[in-house]
Amino acid sequence: MSTQKPLSILISGGGIAGSTLALVLARQPSLDPKPIITLVERSPTPRTTGQAVDLRGPAVKAIRLLGLEKKIKDRHTSELGMRFINPGGKTIAQFDASGDSEKQSGPTSEFEILRGDLAQLLLDEVEETKKSNPEVKINIVYGESIQSLDEQEDGVTVGFNGKLETQKFDVVVAADGMASRTRSMIFNEYASEDIIKPAGWYIAYFTIPRLEDDESYWSWYNAPEGLVVHMRPHRDLKTMGVYLSIVLPTKARNPELEAILARGVDAQKAMLRKRFANVGWKTERLLNEMDISDDFYMQQVAQVKAPVWTKGRCALIGDSAHCTMGIGTSLAMIDAYTLSGELAKVTSNSREEVSGALHRFEELVMALVKENGEMPRGFPQLANPQTWWGIAIMHVIVRLVYWTKLDKLLMGLGEPSEEKWKLPDYGW
Repeated sequence: MSTQKPLSILISGGGIAGSTLALVLARQPSLDPKPIITLVERSPTPRTTGQAVDLRGPAVKAIRLLGLEKKIKDRHTSELGMRFINPGGKTIAQFDASGDSEKQSGPTSEFEILRGDLAQLLLDEVEETKKSNPEVKINIVYGESIQSLDEQEDGVTVGFNGKLETQKFDVVVAADGMASRTRSMIFNEYASEDIIKPAGWYIAYFTIPRLEDDESYWSWYNAPEGLVVHMRPHRDLKTMGVYLSIVLPTKARNPELEAILARGVDAQKAMLRKRFANVGWKTERLLNEMDISDDFYMQQVAQVKAPVWTKGRCALIGDSAHCTMGIGTSLAMIDAYTLSGELAKVTSNSREEVSGALHRFEELVMALVKENGEMPRGFPQLANPQTWWGIAIMHVIVRLVYWTKLDKLLMGLGEPSEEKWKLPDYGW
């Protein structure tokens, strides 16, 4: 039995990255004694909504080690693959889901799951772990956030905005997303606008009732001016996920759209109804459903490129460190697994040992992110043309890829691979 004092760890953010970290820390076999974990989430309730995400590469091994593989597969969205659609609803090309759990080379992963389902599963697993192991101490506080950080030699003194008293922690982890407030407290030497790189892309998400002729494929429909409509099936077979996407000609912010994002849901829906009016396919029905949807959400798509992720006893994980469209969920789980494993190596709560563990985590995973953290060249602009002529050219290319089976060679590019980067062994 170790005589070391348990590490006290504060996690800011209860999304996928934060809840995965809490779970992995609680189950990490080499962590003795078990850490005392506090997780604060600004939302007053668990954030168990959101559209489809997937897990690939080393993240698949991580969920297997956590014992989550079957539970995630049981919650698969039921998506069979992806289809490109023309204005009349005719399929231009179809790419079926991959059944290869190791290579995951298709557009739809074997581990495709709604973000809300994954978030709820992780929270349920945290509670189950607490019940089955009395040594595990995890306090999740909703409606709370960090107000101030002050690192000293023996810990980080943290002030909160509401329910919690000021406390000192051995480790503070920012897992609060692309627009992380905690990140700017840890690294006040650079501003968020310097590390958040716009993609020239805005997406709205919402859920609608499924009709009999809705298919179990990801349907992708392009219209001029960079307007794109996506429909994706849900596991319950009663609802569909809708994504209305606006892609600008260049990777830049749009002041008009930024202002509408700041004005709230009603302004966002009004703008989308105007922009997507009369663009064809099933859009009129989707706009009508959007008006009454209760899970509507709109955001800017961007990349986060923080130059460093750790400083003293503090660390960034997930989107707060390296937000990347398409592989963000996989990277968040890899972050949590690796950070937990490195913290399990510390033999004291000293600043030197804790800082060393965080730095090792940073070096390990940053190598993976540098290899896989870029969007494909020309994306999203080339995949979302501004004119009918551009869309016609894209459809010709898509058909060519389909008929030549070139997708089998291309789909895995830019994704984290166990062949190039293996999860470290932490005694699981």
